[in-house]
Amino acid sequence: MTRERGRAGIITFKKTGEAMANLRNVILLGLAVACPASAADWKMSCPPQLATAQSVVGALPAGWAAVARTESAVTDTQPGATVGGPTPPISVSVFDGPPTEMADLVPDNPNARVVRWTFDKKRTRDVYVVCNYADTRMALAQKAPAEITSCTLANDQPGLICR
Repeated sequence: MTRERGRAGIITFKKTGEAMANLRNVILLGLAVACPASAADWKMSCPPQLATAQSVVGALPAGWAAVARTESAVTDTQPGATVGGPTPPISVSVFDGPPTEMADLVPDNPNARVVRWTFDKKRTRDVYVVCNYADTRMALAQKAPAEITSCTLANDQPGLICR
C-alpha cells in the first residue's frame, strides 16, 4: 500500500496487488476465526416449495365475490373451489415456544445483512424455526435442538445456522 497526497491536500492510500492480496488474506482469516463452522452447527433450510389449497366455505354475502391472490395474478373463484399451488419461502421466523403461542422473537439486529437471535443457555422453553411461504397463511415449523444458543440468517445465503 502506498501513501499519496491527492487533490485538496487529502492523503489517500493506493493499494498495490500484493498489499491487496495480504489484506484479503487477513480479512478471510479474521472471518474464519470469528465465524468458525462447526460440526455441531444445526443448519436448517426451508423446503423450496409448499403446496397448499385454500377455499371459501359457504355462501358469500350478496354483492361480494371471492378472489384468489397468487404470485402473478388475482383471479375470480367460486365458493368451495380450491385455489392452490406451490409457493416459495419468503421469510424465516424464530419462536420462543410453540408457534401456536405466537411468541415470535425479534432478532438482536433486525436491520443487519446477517440477522442474529441469541438465547439464554438456561432457557426453559424450546426454540422453533418457522418457514413462511408466499401467498398462503400456512407455514412449516421445526423445533431446534435444545443445546443451541444462537441462530444467524444471512440475506444472501440460504438457510439458518444455529449454534
